[in-house]
Amino acid sequence: MIRNLSIITLLLVSVFAATPPATAADDAKKGQRIKKCQDAAGKWHYGDSADEQCAQSKVIELDKRGNQRKEIAAPLTEKELKAREQNREQDEQARKQTEEQKRRDQQLLATYAIEDDIILTRDRRISDVDSQIRAGQETLKSLRTSLTRLQAQAADEQRGGKQVSPQTARTLSNNEAQIGKHEALIEKMKKDQDAMRAQYQSELERFRELKRRPQPTAPAAEQKK
Repeated sequence: MIRNLSIITLLLVSVFAATPPATAADDAKKGQRIKKCQDAAGKWHYGDSADEQCAQSKVIELDKRGNQRKEIAAPLTEKELKAREQNREQDEQARKQTEEQKRRDQQLLATYAIEDDIILTRDRRISDVDSQIRAGQETLKSLRTSLTRLQAQAADEQRGGKQVSPQTARTLSNNEAQIGKHEALIEKMKKDQDAMRAQYQSELERFRELKRRPQPTAPAAEQKK
């Protein structure tokens, strides 16, 4: 009898050993997934609706044997969502800046063949502004001469306690306004020249950097053509 029981036991063990463990797919088909999560207070929840009780926590799915089959990450917090949006915006801005720099590089190489082209263009533009500044200074010189004359005329009119005539006062005021306008214009042109020098210096350095980079080699088939 004992011998028969031993044989039956061995047969049962063999059967169970030969049965493959349940897979995630098998458990899903049989609806035997159990959800487990820990809420903000540290309390653990188990069951099919555990994820509902831990809406802001990580949820772990277990099979009927208690083995972990799947992990559902906790939803992002408002702070994490904001940080992710900021990172997305920064990445987009960086991408646009890279594309804009690439466009400028292509335009720079298409506009100038050698360094001297940049230098000649810079010098020509600065020289043009120099001519405008000199013309403005000549006009300013004439206006200041007129101002001196008008001031003398106003002084003559005031002798003997008289007031300056309305016409002289009006002409004097217009003359002073023109002087201020031309002084501001000359100052602006000088600042424009400084900006030009900085711009062309930057373009010259970038052009040199681009020219130092190794150029892509054309395929052999294209070289033969």
